[in-house]
Amino acid sequence: MPDGDGQSGNEIEIEAVGKVFGQGDTAFHALSGIDLTIRTGEFFTLLGPSGCGKTTLLRVIAGFEHPTSGRLRIKGQDVVGQAPNQRLVNTVFQNYALFPHMTVAQNIGFGLKMLGRPRAEIAATTDEMMHLVKMEAMAARKPSELSGGQQQRVALARALAPRPRVLLLDEPLSALDLKLRKEMQTELKRLQVETGITFVFVTHDQEEALTMSDRLAVMNQGRILQLGSPHEIYHAPTERFVADFIGETNFLTLNVIAVQGRGADLALPGGRTIAARVAEGLTPAVGTTVSAVIRPEQARIVPQGTGELSATVEGAVFFGTDTHIHLRLSDGQPFTVRRQNNDDLADPAKGETVGLSLTPGALQVLRG
Repeated sequence: MPDGDGQSGNEIEIEAVGKVFGQGDTAFHALSGIDLTIRTGEFFTLLGPSGCGKTTLLRVIAGFEHPTSGRLRIKGQDVVGQAPNQRLVNTVFQNYALFPHMTVAQNIGFGLKMLGRPRAEIAATTDEMMHLVKMEAMAARKPSELSGGQQQRVALARALAPRPRVLLLDEPLSALDLKLRKEMQTELKRLQVETGITFVFVTHDQEEALTMSDRLAVMNQGRILQLGSPHEIYHAPTERFVADFIGETNFLTLNVIAVQGRGADLALPGGRTIAARVAEGLTPAVGTTVSAVIRPEQARIVPQGTGELSATVEGAVFFGTDTHIHLRLSDGQPFTVRRQNNDDLADPAKGETVGLSLTPGALQVLRG
């Protein structure tokens, strides 16, 4: 997406950034050698479990924390050492931090007032922001008179009003109930597209990351393990941690019988051979044991004696739109099949032996 000068490019460039809290034996390395480029106008997500470093990285970008090492540039300008109010960024926090004594309109216009903008500009921008987040009818209300979702929209409008180059969002949907959280996911993506502002979003929720992001970085223990589009992260994970963290998956321990280019032939339980993709940078050796992954929806149950695998049914769990069928392979490894509930197929009985057909090209060998 074009930037303010009509040129496409990178909004944020992070090079070898580290952040250490404490000293000596008690030092904690919250970030270690982070290299990351965030493009102008994209919705970028930092995803990972609690304590992985994603919020620390967001705070480094915002200026609330200063890196122990490395470089950070926003639109080509080195901002290491700059205070938060000197950077062209705004932050939306988990608790929204609205002023309880101010109306919706006053909350939205507060940042512009602090910047010394003319009254006419404040009024016009406030009206524009209220329209953007669909809060025109709530202009005179106080935060205590709003629902959680409405408060979140006011916080977004207030952060967007000064038209920052980058909007940083620190798990802003975590306090909302499931239905409202899903609605706000759609709203956030709409706002990002309509404004063209670069969004950097922090979450531990895989669904949020997959549904809203143009790209995402999966983090763990202060490092970025994989960077890519939601499709790439979900369908082509390179690390076992990434595959396990993003959605449900099946891990199989298999032997390598041949290697060719970016692929390998693996021996399945029961004696069949299957071709698998190999994660970039990994070259498994013939005769070694590897970890391979396949998603539950990339396998289907077929009659006994057909398919690539044989398995015994251990149970089924109904989830409304689909059913998860839990099985045990002939060599004892667990396996799950996810089947859409859009047909009249009956669930196989517990204890029944069935075949499993795997989607060609879906199996991948991982690192870790």
